[in-house]
Amino acid sequence: MRGLAAAGLGATLCLLTPLASRAAEPTETYVVQKGDTLYELGRRYFVSDRDYRIVARLNGVRDPRRLQAGAVLKVPTRLLRLRQVEARVAGFKGQVTATVGGRTVPLTRGAMITEGAVIATGANAFLRLDLPDGSQLSIPSQSRIRLGRMQEVEMTGVVRRELEVQRGRLESEVVPLRNQEDSYTVRTPMSVSAVRGTEFGVSYDEAAGRSGTEVIEGLVMVSQGAQSASIPAAQGALSGAAGVNGPLPLPPPPKVPAAGKVQDETTVAFAVEGSETSGSYQVRLATDAGFVDVLEDTTASGPEVGFGALPDGVYFLRLASIDPSGLIGMPATYAFERRLNTLELGQPAASREGNLRRYKFRWKAGGDGQRTYRLQLVRNGEETPVVDEGGLTMQELTVTDLPAGVYHWRVMSRTYARGSYVEKWSSPERFEIGH
Repeated sequence: MRGLAAAGLGATLCLLTPLASRAAEPTETYVVQKGDTLYELGRRYFVSDRDYRIVARLNGVRDPRRLQAGAVLKVPTRLLRLRQVEARVAGFKGQVTATVGGRTVPLTRGAMITEGAVIATGANAFLRLDLPDGSQLSIPSQSRIRLGRMQEVEMTGVVRRELEVQRGRLESEVVPLRNQEDSYTVRTPMSVSAVRGTEFGVSYDEAAGRSGTEVIEGLVMVSQGAQSASIPAAQGALSGAAGVNGPLPLPPPPKVPAAGKVQDETTVAFAVEGSETSGSYQVRLATDAGFVDVLEDTTASGPEVGFGALPDGVYFLRLASIDPSGLIGMPATYAFERRLNTLELGQPAASREGNLRRYKFRWKAGGDGQRTYRLQLVRNGEETPVVDEGGLTMQELTVTDLPAGVYHWRVMSRTYARGSYVEKWSSPERFEIGH
């Protein structure tokens, strides 16, 4: 059984100190278990089984065959075997590349990405990576991320993961770390963000020489040089040459008043209500609540967010306001149903056959399902329809000998799909018959 001595900060956060600033050689601590010997530990965990001699001298062990259970050994990190922590491709969309050792590796769902890989996403692209402990990494569009140190110390089980945002943004959902020496660190050229279990995002704007950190849940320590700040949930920080500016309040989640409405028109669009300072939004659309199968990852400005035409189905929308400094606010997630069901009224066509005047009303319907139709024609100033014909199966109806006047007509479709009926009226259209 492996043992680990308690060390470092508390369970809420962990700030890593650069190796160059440490006076002593980096070491790992190991709690001796009953039956352990230095010979056996060396054989199982050391790079060379002869390295037990260095460990014996460092810890004052006289007999490598006799170790006291519960004693703490210090072992130089350089002597220990390390196991690489791999990231699995859970899902991706668009142009995503991974470069390892100067060679571009094609990405497939389920592929394993190792340390040293540089991942780049193009416009409206997205990548989701899963780590063995359940932590998740989301790389939005127009980003470049390097997987730095991704290692587990075999002897102690300590896991250290270090990622670098070279351009764009990285979003992390980190499960609580198992012990005090585990670490999860995200670096940019301007900041270091370190956590022990939280959901947060880190971005880097090379042109502005500034990085941003947004904390959705938990606590993150952000450092720039000798300056650091503890950033709680719903707060963020900006880091630049002048240091760390934070905590700063993040914009609240935007509201979508009609989010539950079935999206049945030709294009899918939502009216969005953001904060007074929000001029744009981070927009993400997926077919699953975990946002693995992402269809859109982009930004939008203005009071409406649209996606064009989408196939029928259930979708998930994640929105977050972007403040003037570039910090992305607290997200809001909405589920909605897409069921195409359109009605487009055509221009009525008039014809004459002898003294009989005919008026053909035509319309088009879009979407799956079996339909019947109902047409109503109302003369201005009257409440009772001149024509109210239901149960129609054709997308047209001819009416004869209408008196001169101004009318309004509309059509209702009754669609049977997915085991239920849906009724929808078109908007009324004006129709005039002269004398």
